[in-house]
Amino acid sequence: MKYIKIILPVFISLALLYVVYYTWVKSPVLTHGFASYYTSARMLADGSDMAQAYDTTYYFAKMQSYGFGSVKDLSNLPTGSFILLPLAGLEPVTAKIVWNVLGIIFLFTSILLLFRTFDIQLYSIQGLCLILLTLLFYPFYYNIAFGQAYSLLLLLASVSVYGFKKDNTLFIAIPIALIIILKGYGFYPLAALLFMKRPRVFFLTIGLTISIFLLTLPMFGLSAWQIYYAKFYSVVAYGEHSSNVAYQTMGSLLGHFFSFNSTVNTNALLSIPKLYVYYFTQLAGLFILYLFSKKFNRDKYLIFFVMSFALNVIFSPAAEDYHSLFYLPIIILSGIILFKNISLRSPLIYVFAIAVLLLMLPLPFRQLQDSAFPLYILAYPRLYGALILSVMFLIYTQQKLPSFQEIAK
Repeated sequence: MKYIKIILPVFISLALLYVVYYTWVKSPVLTHGFASYYTSARMLADGSDMAQAYDTTYYFAKMQSYGFGSVKDLSNLPTGSFILLPLAGLEPVTAKIVWNVLGIIFLFTSILLLFRTFDIQLYSIQGLCLILLTLLFYPFYYNIAFGQAYSLLLLLASVSVYGFKKDNTLFIAIPIALIIILKGYGFYPLAALLFMKRPRVFFLTIGLTISIFLLTLPMFGLSAWQIYYAKFYSVVAYGEHSSNVAYQTMGSLLGHFFSFNSTVNTNALLSIPKLYVYYFTQLAGLFILYLFSKKFNRDKYLIFFVMSFALNVIFSPAAEDYHSLFYLPIIILSGIILFKNISLRSPLIYVFAIAVLLLMLPLPFRQLQDSAFPLYILAYPRLYGALILSVMFLIYTQQKLPSFQEIAK
C-alpha cells in the first residue's frame, strides 16, 4: 500500500502537467461554444439590442467583427450572456485563456468541496485514485478545448450538494437558481427537492430564479426570450439535428430509433415526430426521478440529490461531452462508497469501472452518426455509462448500504 501512495502522486503530477500543456495549446484556439458566450457577453456590455443575438445574420457578423473569423455558433439563452460578462472587455484570445484558467480553478475547487462533503481524505488511496480519475476525465479537456462553462456549473452543483449535506437552505437554492438562469439546467435537482418534501428550499429556489429573471428582463427585453424559445430552443430540443449522437441523451437515442428524417436521420426504425419523443422523454425522466425518490429514506436523501444531477443530463434535450462534468459528483460518491464497502473482487467494482470508462474516455462515437441499425446502438457510450452507474447505484443502495453518516465514519 505504501508504494501505491508513492506511485499515485507521481501519476497525478504527470496528469497535472498534461492539464497545463493542454490548456496552453488549446486556449488560444477560438472555437464555437466560447464564441457564443463571448459574443453575447460583448453585445450585452456594449448595450446592443439582445434580441438581435437571435438574428443569425447579425449575430454571425458581430462574431466576425469581434475577431472569430469563420467560427459560427448560435446564441445561448439570454441570461447566458452573464457567464463571460466580466471578461467581455478583453480580446477573445486573452479572454479564453483567462476563462480556461478559471475553469481549472473551478474544477479543483469542486473536487475539494465534494471531498469535504463526502468526507474523503485527500491523501488517502481512495482520494488519490479519485483525483487521478478526475484529471483523466476527457469531458474536462473537451470543456477546455471549446471554452465551455461546465466547470463553473460543476462548481455550482458541488456547492449545492455541500449545502444539502449541511442543511443550508441558501447554499442549496442559490446555486440551482444560477444553473437554471445561466444554462437552463438544474430542473431535476429542483424537482428532487419537491419529491423529498423540502418545500422551503424548493420554493426559495423558484423565487430566486423568477427574481433574477425579472430583475434582468430590462437588459434583454421580453422579445429576446420569445425568439430564443420559439426559434432556438426548439432546434436543440426537437429539431432535425436533435438526434445527433453528439447529444448523449435518452431523447437523442430514442429520436435516432423512432424519428425518421430524410436529411439527418435516414436509418430510423419509425417516423414518430421528434416533438412527441421530446415530451415523452421529459415526462418519463421526471417520473423516473419520482420513482427513485421513493427508494431512498431520509438518511439517504443526499445520495438521491446527487443522482438528480446525473438524471438531469441523461434526460436533457442536449448533452455533449462537456455536460458529462455533471457526472463527477455521482462518480466520486459511488466510488468512495464502493471502495469502503465492497471487496475489490466484487463484480460491482468492475461494473463501476466499465461505467466510468464509458464516461471518461475519448471514444469515436460521432463516427456512427450515419450508421444503420443496429450499429448505431453503439453510438451512445456516455449515456450507457451514466445509465449503468445510476442503476448500479440504485440497486446497491437498496441492499446493504448504510446511512451516509455511517459511511463517513
